[in-house]
Amino acid sequence: MVDNLTLFDDDLMSLVFDRNNLATELLLKIILRKDDIEVVNVIGQKELENPLVTGRNIRLDILARDNTGRTYNVEVQRSNSGGDERRARFHSSMVDIRMLKAGQDFKELKESYIIFITKEDYFGCGLPIYTIHRHFEEIDRIFEDGSHIIYVARAEKSA
Repeated sequence: MVDNLTLFDDDLMSLVFDRNNLATELLLKIILRKDDIEVVNVIGQKELENPLVTGRNIRLDILARDNTGRTYNVEVQRSNSGGDERRARFHSSMVDIRMLKAGQDFKELKESYIIFITKEDYFGCGLPIYTIHRHFEEIDRIFEDGSHIIYVARAEKSA
């Protein structure tokens, strides 16, 4: 039974990444193509409760923080239904809402990365990585709000 498990299985993924700063750091460095990430805290299967009594809660596959305060949420999805764009938006908002305390200035809101690793290419364009940023429609400029959403498609094995 264990022989058939992959990192797309929640149980195995949690065992590999929970409290494993080095493995999480390596994963983030590969996906983000950045060498300056130093993970200081990582939790697998972290539940975030919605502040609204009747609001929807979420369970994060991996929640990590680096030495600069940036937050990373990595979600592994077996099926494309789990990669919905609005789900990524919801995850982003649930992570962001916990970053500021009452009275803190909005400029103190750290960068956040929501990363969906999908078993199939969710967008179907044949790319291994899709990086999503908000931008101004009228001018050629990114809206620098510190929010990053990234989709990673599992690499297909060559025949």
